[in-house]
Amino acid sequence: MKLAVLGAGRMGSTILKTMQRAKVPVTAEVCEPDEKVRAALAKELKGVKLVAKAEELGEQEAVLLAVKPKMLKETAGWLKSRKGSYLLISILAGVEGATLAKEAGSKARVVRAMPNQALRQNEGVTAICAGPGATKADLEATKKIFAAGGHVLEVDEEQMDAVTALSGSGPAFMAKWAEELADAAARAGVAPKVAEQLAARTMLGTAAILVREGIKPGELCAAVASQGGTTEAGLKAMQPGLRSLAEKATIAAIRRAKELAKGR
Repeated sequence: MKLAVLGAGRMGSTILKTMQRAKVPVTAEVCEPDEKVRAALAKELKGVKLVAKAEELGEQEAVLLAVKPKMLKETAGWLKSRKGSYLLISILAGVEGATLAKEAGSKARVVRAMPNQALRQNEGVTAICAGPGATKADLEATKKIFAAGGHVLEVDEEQMDAVTALSGSGPAFMAKWAEELADAAARAGVAPKVAEQLAARTMLGTAAILVREGIKPGELCAAVASQGGTTEAGLKAMQPGLRSLAEKATIAAIRRAKELAKGR
């Protein structure tokens, strides 16, 4: 596949590096206005054409849209100017397939994707959904790109904003919880660096159990928490506020995704 990438910021560059590391059979050309970012990528990516303007890109059969949502209208002219039908893969938070199709023109076959930064460690999870004009082959091509760095799930489009809040923003939410646990342990007397390692590796190990053994989080809680023990005491202390915090974080992220889609 020949792929044009618009935007090589944090996620765009992560996807590019993941594909190259996994030797995905993709020939990529990248448009990134920031000269410093282009210079850094030129040192890390081999055989990738890097340009400052979209007009310098060739007529690739697929386009990965990895710019900020508010920049969609700025790229619409170039997208519409393309000569033939093409696959448009968008990772823009909150921007619906119908909007993408309207801005990109009738030649675009739209697939939405929401990856996360865990792609960096081949532990990413990406949700994809078919948009206007997308074919089964388009979905398969998109899966190959993101499967290079982890797991790919197909979802309905109405779920994408919630997916953005859960897995897209999730690495930051998980990292924040690890930070808070480590800080609490440090205040209780554990050396800060030791506390950070314990928190991070406990989170890593817990995720491995949930994924590899296929058990539910509640089942693991029950397995660890013996009656009257330390874990049970800690879970009881967390329960009143934890559900509310998770709800607030999810709703806030969903709301922001919708605002970003409107250019705010």
